[in-house]
Amino acid sequence: MYFRMCANSLVRYRALANSLNTIHELDPKYELIFEQVEEAAVDPVIYAGMCLEATLYDLSACLFGEEFISHTDRLDPAGKFFNLAMLVDKREPDRSSATYQYIQELITARNKLVHHKSQAMHDDQLLQIMAQSDKDHQKHIRGITASFRALVLLSLYFDGNIFEELKIIPSFKKTEYWESLVPHELHNDVAWCIQASKAERERSNDQPPAI
Repeated sequence: MYFRMCANSLVRYRALANSLNTIHELDPKYELIFEQVEEAAVDPVIYAGMCLEATLYDLSACLFGEEFISHTDRLDPAGKFFNLAMLVDKREPDRSSATYQYIQELITARNKLVHHKSQAMHDDQLLQIMAQSDKDHQKHIRGITASFRALVLLSLYFDGNIFEELKIIPSFKKTEYWESLVPHELHNDVAWCIQASKAERERSNDQPPAI
């Protein structure tokens, strides 16, 4: 359910953002659409974060049981993914890979929303606050891009038959497994993830497993 909610909310956000680009800032409708875009920008990140947490928990429980979960429960999702990947593949996942990086970008954006802290605004700090606000905005935009892709890349990372058997999130090993489950507006995102995952596997096959 969270996977579907993330996909649908990302489609809605992109549609609203595209419509905003066609409206002049002086148009009375601009402010209304702008507010809708701001609100819609939250949903893909939150739903993807929920899906990521639930998927990692269920996958860990199904593969390695409650004891493994108790040892990793306090880790953030990136740490949980890292430990799970180590057990499954007997090697460390590449921290520079698209899968790991997109999970990190999703977590960063999700945490910023969930643990948001207001900030005092003083006139002498206005430029500094504006610069930080711009940095936070860019992190959130990367989080939106990473939201759906992080989930697809996670599924592709555990390439075997895991998600075909457990049906936690869709398997992307064959087109017929996911085509009807993913909005057509996101099919290009899936294609990008498949290519990125393929490149990751090719690189990892050139590296010796961790001892």
